[in-house]
Amino acid sequence: MHNTNELTDEECGHLARILLASRRVTLRHHFFSWIHGPVQSLIPHEILLCGVADESGYLLHQRFTACRYFKDDHYHRVIHPGDGLINQLAQEWQACGEPRLIAGQHEGSGNWTARLTDLELKNVAFHGMGWTNGQIKGYASFSRVRMPFDDRLELYLDILLPHLLATLARMLSHESRTGTLSRRPAGLITVREVEVLTWVRDGKTNDEIADILGLSMLTVKNHLRHAMKKLVVRTRGQAVAKAIALGLLHAHGSRGDMQ
Repeated sequence: MHNTNELTDEECGHLARILLASRRVTLRHHFFSWIHGPVQSLIPHEILLCGVADESGYLLHQRFTACRYFKDDHYHRVIHPGDGLINQLAQEWQACGEPRLIAGQHEGSGNWTARLTDLELKNVAFHGMGWTNGQIKGYASFSRVRMPFDDRLELYLDILLPHLLATLARMLSHESRTGTLSRRPAGLITVREVEVLTWVRDGKTNDEIADILGLSMLTVKNHLRHAMKKLVVRTRGQAVAKAIALGLLHAHGSRGDMQ
């Protein structure tokens, strides 16, 4: 029997390799290799959804998956800010402050088996980290985990989460400094404003955007008004065109990971 508060020599070796390898992560493919390499020694899995909050408290969701069944549609449903699974798990985590482990069986009042199967997740091991104000600072959600859902998994999540989020933040910071986003004026428009403009580009009305993002129509209008003012344009179409020209939006294509 393992002591639930201690690591064996073998586990310490795995953890040391994970932490040392994390220091070399600066690019997205480095992070993917790290998650699907050393991290697998403690938490074997196929899908990792994770995120850190930006300066406004908005979660920047990311996905790293080797599962061919987990499609874009599943991902966007999981991270939906209204009824998405991540939002629900974050709220439950904030209520208890402990990892949320759902092995896939029927639990409580919700049919978790059906929901997780529908989303191609199979199971979920979720843990979060909070700010001093009580709001969530970041999270990690492992799915298709191939190990017992027990105290050992909770211990691994508790130990790994701070390092995982620090590594993720470093990767995102590096992307911001060296990628397209580094060419925009500092603090030009927020991530939320970019997201609203993305849906405007896709032809959605304010009502539809409000429903998609779980916001009020007034909030959507305010985001658009602020974006247009910062971009120095007078219409929604001009805002989209200028955001594309500045490299804040892709001209076409489905929405991928929010960055």
